[in-house]
Amino acid sequence: MKTHSNRLSVYSCSVIVLVGIVLALSPAEAQITVTSSAFNALFTPGQSRLYYHADSTVLKVNIGKKGGPNVYDFSGVKLTPAGTSNNYAVSTIPVIAARYPGNAVTFGDSRETIEKNPVFLLSGDTMYTLGQVSVYPQYRFEHYRPYEVLPTPATYLNAYVRSGMIYDTTYNFTGGVVNAYQTAYKDSVIVDGYGTVKILGRQFECLRVNMKHVTFNDKEFMFFTREGLFIDVMASSTEPDTGSVRLDDVTIMLAPSLVGVNEQEAVPQGFTLGQNYPNPFNPSTAIPYGLPARAAVSLKIFNMLGQCVATLVEGQKEAGQYQVQWTANVSSGIYYYRMQAGQFIETKKLVLLK
Repeated sequence: MKTHSNRLSVYSCSVIVLVGIVLALSPAEAQITVTSSAFNALFTPGQSRLYYHADSTVLKVNIGKKGGPNVYDFSGVKLTPAGTSNNYAVSTIPVIAARYPGNAVTFGDSRETIEKNPVFLLSGDTMYTLGQVSVYPQYRFEHYRPYEVLPTPATYLNAYVRSGMIYDTTYNFTGGVVNAYQTAYKDSVIVDGYGTVKILGRQFECLRVNMKHVTFNDKEFMFFTREGLFIDVMASSTEPDTGSVRLDDVTIMLAPSLVGVNEQEAVPQGFTLGQNYPNPFNPSTAIPYGLPARAAVSLKIFNMLGQCVATLVEGQKEAGQYQVQWTANVSSGIYYYRMQAGQFIETKKLVLLK
C-alpha cells in the first residue's frame, strides 16, 4: 500500500486527544482519567499550535520504561525550529465537506495546502478518526470503515485492538480518479507507562502509549500531558519497547496554551534557516526558518547549475517561526535552498529521491 508512511501521521493524531488527561498518582499505581474535553482543547477550529521535528541528525532516542513512575527525558534531543498548524472546520472547505461531516475538523498550514492530515469528529464522550485528506498537491481522501474510535473517559492500563478497512482514492482536479485502493488494517494499543517527561526546558507529568501497527509492521510511542504537550516517536516493529530505539521520526506538538511557555523558541533571537525535513524526500519536504523582526524574505530552490526551479517565499514577513512546504515537480537529484532576509543569506542542501 502506497499510503503506508501516511498512516503514521494519522495514528499519531488520532490519539493526540489524550493530552487532556487528569493525573492523580497513588503509591501503588497511576489513576488516570481521559475526558472528551481534550479534543476541544487541542483541535478547536480557528486555533493554531506549534510543532517541532527532531533534527535529521538525530538517529536514536530513549523512550524509557513501562510502568512507573518514570522519567522520560527528551531534553537532549536536537529539534528543528517550530512551525504552526491551523485547525479548520470541515464545513469551511467545500471539497472536504462534500465527503465528511461538516462538524468534523482537520488541520494544516492553510485551507489550500492541507496535505496528509486526519479528519476528526467528537460525539459525546467518543472521538472518531474518519479518515485522512489532502487537497494539495492533488485531491486524496481516505475513509476508515468503521471509524477509528478512541472512547473517553479512559483509564491507565486500558488496552484494546482496533481494525477495519481503509478506502483510499486520489483524484485529479477535474474529478477523475487517478488511483483507488482498499486495505485492511489492525492496531494494538496499550497505555503502558506514566511519570514525568522533560522537553523544551520544562517538565510535565505524562502518560506513555504504545501503539503497534500490526498490518504495517511498525510502532509508535506517544507521550501526553494534561497541559497540551504531545510527543510521538515512530519506529520499526523490530525496535524494543524500552530504552534506546532507532527512530523513523519524532514529532512534538504544543497546544495554544503552551505557546507562551516557549516564547524564546517561538520568536528567535536572530535569523535562522533550518534543515529541511524529511531529507532525502519524495515528493514533499518542509523548510523551517525564523525571523527576529519584520523583514523582506526570499526563499528559493536552485538546481546544481544554479538555476532557480522554485520560489517558496517572496515578500514581507513578521517576526516569528515559519515553515514552508515544497512539493517538487522536478527530477531526482541534489538541490539547494537559499534564504535572504536583509543582510542574512544562507544556503542548505536537500536531496530529492523518486
